[in-house]
Amino acid sequence: MRIRLLGEAHVREAVDMAGAVAAMGEAFRAISSGDAQVPLRAGLDTRHGVHLFMPAHVASTEATGVKVVSVCPGNASLGIPAIHAVVMVLEAATGRPLALMDGTYLTALRTGAASGFATGLLARESAGVVALFGAGVQARTQLEAVRCVRPVREVRVMSRRGESAERLVAELRGTGGETAVVARAVEHPREALAGADIVIAATDSATPVFPGDGVEEGAHVNGVGSYTPAMQEVDADLVARARVFVDQREAALAEAGDLIVPIRQGVVDASVIVGEVGEVALGRCPGRVSPDDVTFFKSVGNAVEDVVVAARVLAVAEERGLGTLVDL
Repeated sequence: MRIRLLGEAHVREAVDMAGAVAAMGEAFRAISSGDAQVPLRAGLDTRHGVHLFMPAHVASTEATGVKVVSVCPGNASLGIPAIHAVVMVLEAATGRPLALMDGTYLTALRTGAASGFATGLLARESAGVVALFGAGVQARTQLEAVRCVRPVREVRVMSRRGESAERLVAELRGTGGETAVVARAVEHPREALAGADIVIAATDSATPVFPGDGVEEGAHVNGVGSYTPAMQEVDADLVARARVFVDQREAALAEAGDLIVPIRQGVVDASVIVGEVGEVALGRCPGRVSPDDVTFFKSVGNAVEDVVVAARVLAVAEERGLGTLVDL
């Protein structure tokens, strides 16, 4: 059995953010049209963190694979990333493993791209001011994706550790050229939210990182950091006043604390979910219906997203001879 090994550098070379955003269109349409088979992810909790196992298959393209991702918050004290992941691509017809690739960057890439695709559907066309909560890898790819679909001109960054926000701001200020943005670190959530058209929450916080009533009319919100029923990165006030969209209803209602907590509190019920992003893309559900709507995309991640991007990575890798072929 021969398998292709692909590291982070190969994934980066094979698919850029614009390509990943396009891939998310394919993934979300597959999820909402019934073209994709994706069981709810299995989770293994330990005292160190959570380990997640996520298979998926897209019938029309036969993209098939499984991702294994571990989230261990204590890794920061060891000087290593909190998230580690690998993705294995399988040949649908035979079950033969074709590739094993770094999934840590791929996860950040597709998570950013998912929000980018949702923002392209839901945010106002002129949206250009971003309030970014979080300053890690996920926050960076979130912002990169949003900049692929909207004319971002200003970014306000807030993080629990202010120095990480300052580092990200320095990076953004150094971008230069036509894509340069005005960037600054802020200390208070309402300062970040004032006048913001797009709000991004990309933290590992278990409690809301900004007040929902501070989000201005017409804004679009992406919430990607919370991934368990107990984590609530976005508060109930925001959920109650927003048009809420998800990657997949079943998964969101099982895993998204941002939605589960206010439902348990009786603030909203499951009908708060207007639709899946794929349903909007397919024309089956309206997205933004008024310039003053507050829209909220809540993503818990979906293995279809990983597998679709991984299939693109593998196709390019085979064409360009990227990675290393290993006989097992």
